[in-house]
Amino acid sequence: MASKDNLVFDSDDEEYFGEAGSFGVPKFDIEMRGGIPRGFTVVCIVETGAGAELFAKQFSSPAEEPENTLYVSTSESAKEILRVFHKYGWPDDINVRTIGEEYNERVLEKELQASRYRLQGFGMKDIQTLAQTRFVDDESDDFLTELTNEIMTLKPYFRAVVDNMDFFFQRNDHSKVVSMLRMMQAHTQMMRGLLLMTVSKDTITKATESEISMIADMVLRFEVFMVGTEFETRMVIKKFRNAPENLAVITYRVTPEEGITPETVQRIA
Repeated sequence: MASKDNLVFDSDDEEYFGEAGSFGVPKFDIEMRGGIPRGFTVVCIVETGAGAELFAKQFSSPAEEPENTLYVSTSESAKEILRVFHKYGWPDDINVRTIGEEYNERVLEKELQASRYRLQGFGMKDIQTLAQTRFVDDESDDFLTELTNEIMTLKPYFRAVVDNMDFFFQRNDHSKVVSMLRMMQAHTQMMRGLLLMTVSKDTITKATESEISMIADMVLRFEVFMVGTEFETRMVIKKFRNAPENLAVITYRVTPEEGITPETVQRIA
């Protein structure tokens, strides 16, 4: 493979990976007329309880190349993520990063220790520790830049998931997050990768939602609502670049055998 300025794809790879990849949901692949085009960035705007976190795991499950597949969680532990993968029999040798756990260790535990020092006073041992440790969330804890760099080092035909982006929108200026998302989208397109990101609808403003929807190649909205005395979940495909015929409202359920499983489809276009 050449540099990004003169990128050449191996013909065997082109044949193996093809023009499109699976969403990890066979019935959804069929409804989307063959899966997801290589190079696409998918943004999922989700409501609590709609099952988007399971869809995110399912999206990473095809794992064409486990070493080139990355699953990033900002709220779950590695143990919980692997438990779900084992439950459904999905590959568990992909790369998993749990930023929530890292944040607790790198930032919150330091802040707790600093608060304890302030309450209890300082001894000689404490002073020595302070000389070697910083207790603030400084530039060394720029998780957004770390994430962007990690995505942009992934090789051609990668598959990556970030669940979810709330962590970054809550700790950074929204314009910075959008800029980083734009960089990741460009890398995904160039490398013919597949990138999926989730964000809660209540975390971002309508303006930010519009901006990231413009950047994304595909926009999904996960919704949950009451029908009589039961909850119903549905997925609204609001955008599918260059294929408006794929826009649809899909109701789905979760089964112990297949995970997210589409049931009914209503075409929008």
